[in-house]
Amino acid sequence: MIVGASSNGGTDLTQSAYFIYGSIGLFILGFVSLFFILQQKISRGITAGLSLIFIAGSFFYLFLNFKTVEDRIIYLAEVEESQELAKQGLKDIQKLQEAYDRKYRKFAGSFTELIQFAKNDSIKVLVKAEGDLPSRKMTVEEGRSLGYRYPKEVWTEADALKLGLIVRDYAKIQVSQDLFSEEEQEKQNRIYPFDIDKLTVQRTIKNDTAKKTFVMETKLVDSTLHVEISSIPPYGPQFDYDVTEVFKLGGLEEKSMKSNWK
Repeated sequence: MIVGASSNGGTDLTQSAYFIYGSIGLFILGFVSLFFILQQKISRGITAGLSLIFIAGSFFYLFLNFKTVEDRIIYLAEVEESQELAKQGLKDIQKLQEAYDRKYRKFAGSFTELIQFAKNDSIKVLVKAEGDLPSRKMTVEEGRSLGYRYPKEVWTEADALKLGLIVRDYAKIQVSQDLFSEEEQEKQNRIYPFDIDKLTVQRTIKNDTAKKTFVMETKLVDSTLHVEISSIPPYGPQFDYDVTEVFKLGGLEEKSMKSNWK
């Protein structure tokens, strides 16, 4: 009974009340049987009949307990799956926001703005590279060709390109195609394929009919836009009292797009 009433810290499971009832039934069975046999108040036949009744009842409660524990395991697995689906959606938003910040030095202030960026904007991607930047000092002639009064100690990519010492070809690729190409999606070990038209949708398990979308909040601090993006609990079949964490990106107190989970 003591073991049954305790919690398993690793799985967050406890035996149900049915387990306790079954244990109490078996305890009463043993006590009553022993008492009447010692007192010789009733026959052994009646004692055997009562024993069968108590045993049957105890097994019934133990069966109900097994079913309850099994249901709890399924429940926890579905909650975890729903949480992972929510995290995947936040990771996609995070990836786009970071790309937006690299280009514009700020985060998008709305999902509409972020989706337009993913669909219509482009990123310069290196498609061909030949040669390395010279490790030597620039010669006087090279410096004059580049318009410098004195040769530079360190080469820049722009200078090396002008003199034809290296080759760098760039192409402009749609943001979403670059960040979420088939090759990139394979590397990301995704739970579901990326769909820009469902960027704001908080995915969940199939048997969960709740319709949820991520929430974006913004705050302007000293001309810098702070952005926080949150998922909506509970996750899947999760009960409100089981919610211990709300998964988020960024924050309103600093410019960041870090996640709040490990």
